[in-house]
Amino acid sequence: MVGRKNTPESKGKYWCVVPGCNSDSRKKNKLDKYPWMEDVSFEPFPTKRKEPKLRAKWPITMIRRPKEYEPLAHHRVCTKHFVGNCRSENHTIPELFPWNNYKSVYTTKPLSIEKRERAMEQSATAPAFQDKASYATNLTKGENPLALRPSTYAASIIVISVTRTSRHKCGPAPFAVYETVVESCKLSESAPSTTTETDHSYSRPLVDRFLTTSDDVEDKGTQTDLTSEDMNNTSRENEQLKAKLSDKDALLRNLFIEKVTKNDKSIQQYTGLPNLETFNKISDLTLKYEPNLKYWTGEHSENEKSYQNRGNKPGPSRKLSRYQELILTLVRFRLALPVVVMSDLFGVSCSRISSIFSTWIFYMYFMFKDFIFWPSRELVKKFMPKSFYKFPRTRAIIDCSEIFIQRPRDPSVNARTYSTYKSHNTFKFLVNITPTGAFNFVSQIWGGNTSDRYITMNSGFLDYVSPGDEIMADRGFTIRDLLTERHAYLNIPPFTRKCTWGKGKYLTSTQIKKTRQIANLRIHVERAIQRLKSFKLISQILPWSMKSLVNPMIILGAFFCNLKKPLVTK
Repeated sequence: MVGRKNTPESKGKYWCVVPGCNSDSRKKNKLDKYPWMEDVSFEPFPTKRKEPKLRAKWPITMIRRPKEYEPLAHHRVCTKHFVGNCRSENHTIPELFPWNNYKSVYTTKPLSIEKRERAMEQSATAPAFQDKASYATNLTKGENPLALRPSTYAASIIVISVTRTSRHKCGPAPFAVYETVVESCKLSESAPSTTTETDHSYSRPLVDRFLTTSDDVEDKGTQTDLTSEDMNNTSRENEQLKAKLSDKDALLRNLFIEKVTKNDKSIQQYTGLPNLETFNKISDLTLKYEPNLKYWTGEHSENEKSYQNRGNKPGPSRKLSRYQELILTLVRFRLALPVVVMSDLFGVSCSRISSIFSTWIFYMYFMFKDFIFWPSRELVKKFMPKSFYKFPRTRAIIDCSEIFIQRPRDPSVNARTYSTYKSHNTFKFLVNITPTGAFNFVSQIWGGNTSDRYITMNSGFLDYVSPGDEIMADRGFTIRDLLTERHAYLNIPPFTRKCTWGKGKYLTSTQIKKTRQIANLRIHVERAIQRLKSFKLISQILPWSMKSLVNPMIILGAFFCNLKKPLVTK
């Protein structure tokens, strides 16, 4: 191991070598800045000549250092890692560390002292029999030897069992010890008492005696039995627990929701949102924006005004709360779980799952679609990454993407949606990102057979272009004349030229360099689309029945992507 060098400047200075500990003797001169160093001292390592076993045990077993570790002259272990804040006869090795929550895992007394005390307890509390014959005689007469001092003898059994257990491993005594306590208590209660009247206090059940605290022992005179109110509360709690356990659908649903909202990592995996705080804010907005939310059952359901008799919720009775419906929608949108699986997880029918999902997709689409907006030129310039230094006037990077769909039955629709580039029926849409990677424009969906130029002309993208803007795109976007009409400039890789000396095409060295520069920046729109398609429901083959949900899902996914960290920071 490479440690600190023994330089003259470090003479008389010590530091703790426990991983994660920052104790240093030089900090004791600055107690106003490090007040916790006031009572901290430093213990040297045991020497090889006097304590070789203890020296080997310190670094390997206790402070998690490798076998080949050799402490240097200024390496120490601070007293924060010793029980009692100092090294003593009972605690010769460091035991308190961050990885065990600063708890001692060893006995507080040496083994020899412990054996002597245990032997003294046994000799003082166990019944004295002169020989084996007298012991057998007492048993044949029906006399119980433990009845002489039953509680005291049982207490010694408990102390011995717990001590033996704690010496071998950390944690509470095993269940066998508890059985020993119970058996001893039963034996002490059933045995005839031969003690005087003042010893009847020892017949109290030992489980209660050993489970009470010191404060309970001091207030023995005020202890009473359980009152009727306590009994009623206990029975009421038992009934509530039985009711929860009997409803298996609600139990599975609550457990799954608890798992989804456990921490930031779970929220990212199950919903695609960046963290739990963002999820809570979206939840608050969606729950308060429209209190009377009606289930979506198709375009005809917009004009229906049927309400429930109870409450103000329109439509059929709700088995799930709005919070649970929101989680259902986000999980299905992110993971594309089948409707059957969602039905089992949330305990509702498959048709209700589809209705809830469609309702919340349209609801959140109308809430958040305006958050995808075209920023001003000053705002784009303010957050322009340094990698765009050769294209400082770039305001947008555009590209088209496609989503696979089920093959339509109508031949004309099949022809309009078939993409020769993907060799599949697709929906096509245009996206635009800022230089930082945020979505600021998402077009409506078109058939996969539509060209990039046609979508650019008719999607409304050109209405946002201002004079002097630079638009970066791929070679397939032949829209230079459209941008020139708006006094804007198109940055695309140069096209190849035919060779004059033979067959083939070529690029000059200047053109190759420009192609690389544009490709290194245009790749960010591909990364943004990949982030968008991390929502699995829009990255798989969608059934034709979900065609009305495609555009809201794309815009909603773009909004969720904008909530994450910027895609381009340099």
